[in-house]
Amino acid sequence: MTEDAVPIDASATAASTSARLANLHEATRTMMLAESREAVARTAATAATDVLGFPLNTVRLYDPETDRLMPTAVSDGVEELAGERTPYERGETIQWEAFDGGDPLVFDDITDIDDDVPRSGSGSMLIAPLGEHGVLTLGSTTEGGIDPADVELARVLAANVEAAMDRARRRTALAERTESLRRKNERLDEFAAIVSHDLRNPLNVARGYVELALEEDDTDHLPAAVEALDRMDDLVDATLSLARQGRDVEETEPTDVGRLAREAWAVVDAPEASLVVDDAPTVAADPERLRTLLENCLRNAVDHAGPDVTVVVGESDEGFFVADDGPGVDPGDRDAMFDRGYTTADDGTGFGLATVADIARAHGWTTSASESADGGLRLTFDGSR
Repeated sequence: MTEDAVPIDASATAASTSARLANLHEATRTMMLAESREAVARTAATAATDVLGFPLNTVRLYDPETDRLMPTAVSDGVEELAGERTPYERGETIQWEAFDGGDPLVFDDITDIDDDVPRSGSGSMLIAPLGEHGVLTLGSTTEGGIDPADVELARVLAANVEAAMDRARRRTALAERTESLRRKNERLDEFAAIVSHDLRNPLNVARGYVELALEEDDTDHLPAAVEALDRMDDLVDATLSLARQGRDVEETEPTDVGRLAREAWAVVDAPEASLVVDDAPTVAADPERLRTLLENCLRNAVDHAGPDVTVVVGESDEGFFVADDGPGVDPGDRDAMFDRGYTTADDGTGFGLATVADIARAHGWTTSASESADGGLRLTFDGSR
């Protein structure tokens, strides 16, 4: 018997309608302060028990990605009687009729219900839709045990739950937009610092050598000017990469990490270095941005571990890793190495691993640094499988 089919006698402990309404309004104030739909659901389940008098009740939220009604808040009594609840597939239960129709359903006798859920015993059931969010199911152990007052109170509770969930969704969306704006402003500040300092320095160097070459009619100064301009070009690329890679990934596809690693290695200028692909997995990713992540990891290994470094790309417990056999990184510096502008190379931009962390974060992955099996640096990207 499911939680929706094991009703209890609510009328024995029900308070007067006016007192129950007062308590319901108090529960509504709590729901309106909730930070998420799940928190609202938990408060609603508590109110269904404490206010409406139904200690066996379930709030199911609709998951549009799987097209299922998910058991989100389950009363203690339901868990004790029926154990862990399972999702309801579309059309499997009578709850779908209430959800799709938008009106409460009352069954005076649960044995009259015609759906795919086996039920035993007798009783009555009330299913209240929660708008686009899901359904709330209540019951009584006696046939016809749900009276008109119960129905009206359930309508009020369901309407308040729907409003609270709408509010929580808006609050979540606002928080996400605020965080997105914060990250964008942070990147704008970084770009301003790059333009005002990092880009100006090589530009001034190039200008100085060009002026010397013109004054002295000596082209020996020009290679230094070209080098400074190349340095500025690298910084521009790093800046543009930061602007692109901070955005969250919206669409992914199955992507072969090993294949992308080989493609990325082809553009790394390190003829004495070696790449080893060791059972690299297939992950859900944006291929272009994953390739950028791998290119930065590989270039970082060559730049910091030496021109004859061996780099290994392989499978980790929850994703993939990129490791080298270089001198490694001091444990105290492993967190800082992902900060923008941090570099130990004289000609480094300090944006390579920052870009790596940004791309991983945009995919919802976590990035960690540790010692590799050969004593070098290992970068692990968890959550990618």
